Amino acid sequence: MQVAKYAYARVLQKGQSLNKQLQAFSRFGIPKDNVFVDDKSGMREAYGNLIQMLKKGDLLVIKTLNALNDGYENISSDWVRITDVIGADICIIDMPALDTRAGEDRKVIVAAVTQVLNYCAEKEKTQSALQAKGIESAKQRGVKFGRPPTEYSEEFIEAVCKFCKKELTLEQVLAVTRMKQSSFYYHVKKLKQLGMVN
Repeated sequence: MQVAKYAYARVLQKGQSLNKQLQAFSRFGIPKDNVFVDDKSGMREAYGNLIQMLKKGDLLVIKTLNALNDGYENISSDWVRITDVIGADICIIDMPALDTRAGEDRKVIVAAVTQVLNYCAEKEKTQSALQAKGIESAKQRGVKFGRPPTEYSEEFIEAVCKFCKKELTLEQVLAVTRMKQSSFYYHVKKLKQLGMVN
C-alpha cells in the first residue's frame, strides 16, 4: 500500500509568516497538492479538508505540535482523531520523539503522547480555574483591572469645545494639546460619550 504524505501549516498568531513551516516540509517530498495551509488566524478550513483526505497509514507532517490546534485539550482531541480513529501517522518536525513512525510499537508512542496531552489539558484547566478565582478574589478586594480612566484637564476640555465650535482649526488645537491627530480624535470621541462636550 502506497503511503500518502500530507503537510499542514497554519498561522498561529495574527501577522505571522508561514515561510518557516512551509520550508520545513521540503525534505519530506510532499507534493504541493498535499500541503494544506490555513493562512488566517482562527481559520481551519484547510485543516477540515485535510482530515477528509487522511486515510489509515498516511503520514501527516507538521512543524510544531500547536499547529494541530489551540489548547492542549483540542490538540489531544485532534491527536486521537488522527492517530487512533483515522489511523494515520504524525511527524512533528520540532519534536522528533513524537513521530508515530519511530520505534518498535506505534501504539505505545500514540498512547504515551495522548496521556501527556491529556495531563497538560487538565493542568491548563486547573490553571484557568485558579486564575479565574484569583481575579474574582481581587475584584472583591477592590482591585481595579485595566487602564485607569483618563482625567481631562479644564484646558483640554476648553480646547476641544473651541475646536467643536470651529473657533480653533485642527492644526491649532493639535499644537495646544500637543497630541497626534488620531489621539486627539479618540479623546474627542470619549468626551462626547461622557457628555462633556457637544
